[in-house]
Order: sequence, then C-alpha cells, then structure tokens
Amino acid sequence: MTLGRFVNILYGDKGSDGIEEARLSGIIDRYESKHTEIRLLRKDAARILHLYMQKVLDVRDEENITNASVLKDLYDCRVCANHIAQVYLRGIMKEHEYSNGLILFDSDSEISDKEGKEAINKIHGMK
Repeated sequence: MTLGRFVNILYGDKGSDGIEEARLSGIIDRYESKHTEIRLLRKDAARILHLYMQKVLDVRDEENITNASVLKDLYDCRVCANHIAQVYLRGIMKEHEYSNGLILFDSDSEISDKEGKEAINKIHGMK
C-alpha cells in the first residue's frame, strides 16, 4: 500500500486534502506529503496510526507497554518502539508469527492493502 492511499483512506478518501490535513496535524512530514507514492512500511503505518490516535482521536497512550515485548523486534527501531507498541497492544496491527515460534512485528516489511485497510477500520471503530 502506498503512503498516499493509506493516509487518504485514514482521512476518509479526501484526496489531496487528506494528505495536507495529515501534514498540518503533524502526522506526516513535508517529505512524505510530497512523496505519497512510496510503499508504506509497517513501522511507518504504526507511527501514522498512533499519531492519528493521539492528535485526532485524543486517545491516551497505554502507560505500560511491557506486554508488547513478545515482539522480538520491538526495539530494533527505538524511535518506532512506542508507536508499534501502542497499535499492537490495542489490536490495531498484529504480529507475524513464524513456524519456529518467533513473533515479530516485521517493521521493515511493507504493509499490504488488506492489512492497512483492516488497521484503519479498527482506528475508525475507536471514534
């Protein structure tokens, strides 16, 4: 899924207005608003969703993110860790479980269209 498609669905398919609204609210940055064709990584989707929850829906963070530590890659990106934990703990984005029992967020993999839409539907259900 591209960043532009993800943000536009999140903001109700408002087209370029959704992108601009997301930029003005600090959910995406100027670079992202100009490069909406880039493929969205799971860690970036988590950041966008978490910031949307905070800034648009006024949802407070879970204070204790210890339960997200089952994700063995949670701290691979220290800047992303809280964003990932917040959406994971609320069930907005799921882990990837491998046959060997390894549980990862897979933050550097691209988010699929299906997964992106499911996460956005869960966010919209919070309203």
